[in-house]
Amino acid sequence: MHGTLRYDHYRVLGIARDATAQQVKQAYRERAKICHPDRNGSPQAGILFHAVHEAYETLRDAERRRIYDERLAGHRPVHAPQHPVPKHPGRQYATAPDRPVNRFAFVGLHVTGLCFGVALVSGILLGITFFGWPLYAILFTLPGVVVIPDSVAGLRMK
Repeated sequence: MHGTLRYDHYRVLGIARDATAQQVKQAYRERAKICHPDRNGSPQAGILFHAVHEAYETLRDAERRRIYDERLAGHRPVHAPQHPVPKHPGRQYATAPDRPVNRFAFVGLHVTGLCFGVALVSGILLGITFFGWPLYAILFTLPGVVVIPDSVAGLRMK
């Protein structure tokens, strides 16, 4: 077990360094459900699941954990901020945990989505109502119907 550490097992599981064996097990189960390649369609799900499993295997065994803690003490400060695996992978935004959000871009993206959704839905409904478009054209409002709630939720987040 020499060399550099690829990642902090505590951060992978989203637990404190003084977590109990029960907390380690619970965090592993939660993360494994999210990251398992059978349940997560992300191309990196396999890598993430392997990291979660490796973290659990190391931290659940008292001796392996003690050795790991000794190695970790030389690599990262004990009070490093914890950035667990996201609990809702589908709700991620394009920022790293340690990088601040560009507020202007974040709001602009959601305002643009909201305008697109409203324009799409209202335009098609007006076309059906006043210009005799066929009723099946309402199917083309689906992208707008999906974008509007997501944009509103994004604007409420920050």
